[in-house]
This record gives sequence, C-alpha cells and structure tokens, in this order.
Amino acid sequence: MYQGFASVYDFLMTDTPYDAWYRLLKEVLLKYNFKGKEVLDLACGTGAMTHRLSKDGFDVMGVDTSSKMLEQAQIKGLDLNLKCKYIQQDIRALELFQAYDLIVSFCDGFNYLLSDEDLSEAFASVKKYLKPQGLFILDLSSEYKLSHILNNETFTEVHDDVVYIWDNHYDEVSKRLEFDLTLFVEENHLYHRFDEYHQQKAHDLKSIEKIMKENSLEILEILDTNTGHKIQDDSERWLIVGRRKNG
Repeated sequence: MYQGFASVYDFLMTDTPYDAWYRLLKEVLLKYNFKGKEVLDLACGTGAMTHRLSKDGFDVMGVDTSSKMLEQAQIKGLDLNLKCKYIQQDIRALELFQAYDLIVSFCDGFNYLLSDEDLSEAFASVKKYLKPQGLFILDLSSEYKLSHILNNETFTEVHDDVVYIWDNHYDEVSKRLEFDLTLFVEENHLYHRFDEYHQQKAHDLKSIEKIMKENSLEILEILDTNTGHKIQDDSERWLIVGRRKNG
C-alpha cells in the first residue's frame, strides 16, 4: 500500500496534526509513569511518529509493509541525524529479535486489518513483543469518521507539481471503506499517473476489547486522539491505551 504515493505522502499529509498527537502520547506516558526506552512503531509509514520518539531519546524500531514508505522514513531519519531502525513486515506476523517497553500505532494502520481474525493476529504479535506491563497505544479512525465524514466524498488537491484525487465509498454491511487514490506527479514537464485501491475497516470497540483480552491485553482508557478527552459518539479518532498483563 502507498507504494506509488510514498514520495509525495508527506507533502499531501501536511495538515495531519502529528505534533498534537505526539503531545497527547507524551501526556499518556506521563500519566502512566512510563519509564521505558525501547519502542516499536507499527505501520510507521514515513516515520512521522518514529522520528518524534527518536528525537526524545527513545530507541525506536519502525515497522511497515510498504518498502517505499520505509525508504522515505529512512531518508528523513538520516536527514534528521536520527538512529531509528526500520523493518518491512506484516504487523499480523511479526518476527523480531526482542520485546519492547512500548508499542504504538498511529494514523489508521489497524483500520487496514479487515477482519477480526486479522485483528487477533495483530494483537497476538503485540503481546508477543510487548514486555509484561508494557504499554500499547493504538490510534485508529472510528466508524463515525468512515461512515459519516468520508462516505461518498471526493477530496482533491491541486498544486503546481502534484494533483491528488481521493474518492470514498463506505459499505454499511461490511463496515468497510473503499477508496481510490489517483495522483499526478510532474517530473521534467511531464505528469506521471499513479492509481491505488485501498480498503479500511470500521472496527467496533467491543470487538477490539474482546480480542485484546484474548491476547492478554487490557484497555486502560480510550481517548479522542484529536482532543485528548474521552470519546464521544462523533469522535473521528480513537486513542486506545492498553497494557499487557503479566503472563
């Protein structure tokens, strides 16, 4: 996913409030008296949160399925003189070398898991590589956002060297958002077209809690990622703060 878009992904995501999300993450870590240093960033993309964690002195490993996104993350990390590590893997089947004090995932990585079975496999991976009593912090888009904000909407951006078209449709039965991404990128006075098809799932909180519990993960609280307050019916993003139980 996001193979063709990786080189311009950050340019098109300039309005994403990563700084605000990161401030909320730090508030959560402070609240739960987090003292660890080793962090795993799942579905890290081009490293927006990976790099912020690394700047604050954490030892961070970024994981993503897209080689192109990881290439961009590595380039950015080197430009920032950061010592992040990256690995291309599926979050449902992680094969790593160590356990982590903290595992995070921001900006919809878990929405790309389209079934409860996928969720279960991903949470099993989290349990496998999260130290006992380690924190797991998951950000994802809510059903309200997918069904009410994005459904049947087309978003476009036109710049001198980039044109972007994002067309969305939400299915109430499957609770999946299907979207087509079309990008025209100018290079040497010619525009190159890239097309990608994506699906995201609107997971419900009861299923998430049940599957986490089955994998020895407990939910400590759920916040609105955009406000930092408790979630409301119209919250567009959920920040699930969890912990691995002993055992």
